[in-house]
Amino acid sequence: MDKYIGFDIDDKKIVACVVQNGIQDIYETLVPGVDSMKAFLDKQRKGGCKTHLVFEISGQAGFVYDSLQGHVDSITVANPSKMTWIYRTSKKNDRIDARKMAILLSINEIPAVHMPTKEVRQWRATILHRRNIKRKMLQVENRIRAILKSQAITKSKHGGKWWSKKNRSWFKELCGNDKFDSNQLWRIALADLLVELELLEIQHDRIVRYLDDYLSSKPGAVLLMSIPGIGPRTAEAILAYTDDVTRFKSSKQYCSYFGLVPKLDESGSVRHLGHITKQGPSVVRWLLCECCWKTIKFSPALRKFYDQVKGGQKGRTKVAIVAVSRKILRSHPKTSFALKMALFASGQRQTKATLASAKADLSSLPETKSSHFQPQSRFWDDFEYYSINAFNRRTV
Repeated sequence: MDKYIGFDIDDKKIVACVVQNGIQDIYETLVPGVDSMKAFLDKQRKGGCKTHLVFEISGQAGFVYDSLQGHVDSITVANPSKMTWIYRTSKKNDRIDARKMAILLSINEIPAVHMPTKEVRQWRATILHRRNIKRKMLQVENRIRAILKSQAITKSKHGGKWWSKKNRSWFKELCGNDKFDSNQLWRIALADLLVELELLEIQHDRIVRYLDDYLSSKPGAVLLMSIPGIGPRTAEAILAYTDDVTRFKSSKQYCSYFGLVPKLDESGSVRHLGHITKQGPSVVRWLLCECCWKTIKFSPALRKFYDQVKGGQKGRTKVAIVAVSRKILRSHPKTSFALKMALFASGQRQTKATLASAKADLSSLPETKSSHFQPQSRFWDDFEYYSINAFNRRTV
């Protein structure tokens, strides 16, 4: 018989509930840690029972998922944001939550979360780490500009970019020596911020070097970057968060995963579309919107679509750029091409028919001013040889 087990995990305890057809539910409170979970699951497997586990997604879900492999027949990670309706009761505690998850698992109604491999999860974490460092760099730069503005310095001494080598040397000159009077204490803050900015730049460059090396091992990255406006940072984010592209049944579902579809409130004959859901990876949504500012400069068709959505209203600028981002993923002639290239990151075998279709998608695009966007025959020949022969041999 099958046993369906729900774990409600927190920092202080783990509440387990075992649901089995025709048998009274079993509850047990475990101490935090994977060792106690393994021991409990091994005990439930005695007698030849098949065990199926479910728990909610959290910061430690990936570690728990990997650690419990082999101790249970199947593991499902639930998405709590799609199970809010089961918690809307007057009585709620950990035992009830664990039992509800176990029952939903038994009837195959758990909204599951896709769990990528450990390597892909680390790749995603590194992408987020780079974004956080970049944000810190911008914060430090803004604080430096604010200090200079407080001293009526609104223009750089050497012109051009504020953060050029000449202007940075000028910043250090403004800091002076270590001796300041009570009216020059702003120089201390400026010196500390310059040191902090240099440290963040070193960290950023180290992460970018690693990400570039890792991205070079992904064949689909080169083809994704052939889309105008798509660079290495956007390509790696799309590949990392798409992972196994076969889990998406349609382009609508693909756009919904990245939170680029509007909210829907429909009842009877009333149908209201709100703002985008903003669910899924925000880093991909952010990078796509930034890339679209470049894309509309190179693609006349997307520029026309952008102007059509904007309708000459300045207040609809952001709405229009989000619409362009969604169109790139969904209905642009290269949408299916981008999905096929993301397929390479998921380890799927490629065929000549798949590559021929991708090549046709790329060739069908209108000519642009960007020379690197046009497909080169030699590039396609080399890519076809690599993908069909070397890549498929590696995935045997």
